[in-house]
Amino acid sequence: MKTIKTIKLTLALLIFAICISSCAAILGIDSNTLMKVQKGMTKQDVTSILGQPMHRSFDHEVEGWTYEKNIAGAPGITVIELGFVDGRLTYMDSYEKYTNPPVAVYPSVEVNGDIPSRPHVTVGRGMNERDFQSLYNKVKSKPFKDDQLELLENGIGNRKLSCKQCVRMMSIYTFDDDKLKVLKILAPNIADRENYDEIIDALDFISSEEKARHILGIKK
Repeated sequence: MKTIKTIKLTLALLIFAICISSCAAILGIDSNTLMKVQKGMTKQDVTSILGQPMHRSFDHEVEGWTYEKNIAGAPGITVIELGFVDGRLTYMDSYEKYTNPPVAVYPSVEVNGDIPSRPHVTVGRGMNERDFQSLYNKVKSKPFKDDQLELLENGIGNRKLSCKQCVRMMSIYTFDDDKLKVLKILAPNIADRENYDEIIDALDFISSEEKARHILGIKK
């Protein structure tokens, strides 16, 4: 009898633990938990904080993880995107999930012919890490600069791009003149204009910074 009771108690505790884990996944996390995730962590470190990801993806050397969590104090669902290289966390982004995200498209303004005439996307965030890394790898793999820039222009289309992602794409090149060519292509697609300083800071010379401000339409 004691053995049967012990088995029943063990099963009850197991079911209780499963229920608690399920409830935790539904209820989500608080903002302090999210802040514990730091660059350089292993996948085991991350799962100990956020649990198992909802989705995984692979693109060359990058392994992408995606979570959807309810964060205390934040409206709706928060999407958390992570990127691992060689088993270490190198990228993280979190944003509110919209069922139908608002998108505002305005005609681009040409400044002395420097800005391409594609629509300027002004609302929303950059590409997810998986799509960006795929485009980055394809551009970088081309042996000639002209082919790289052509692929970049065709590949970006009207997709949104963050300033941080723009800087990463510019980093393919060493010289400011080449970085500015990348900027001319990507400028109409930058979503977070408030972070333009990240792009300016990525250039080495004052003259290049002025050209970048001109491309971005920043007035003194």
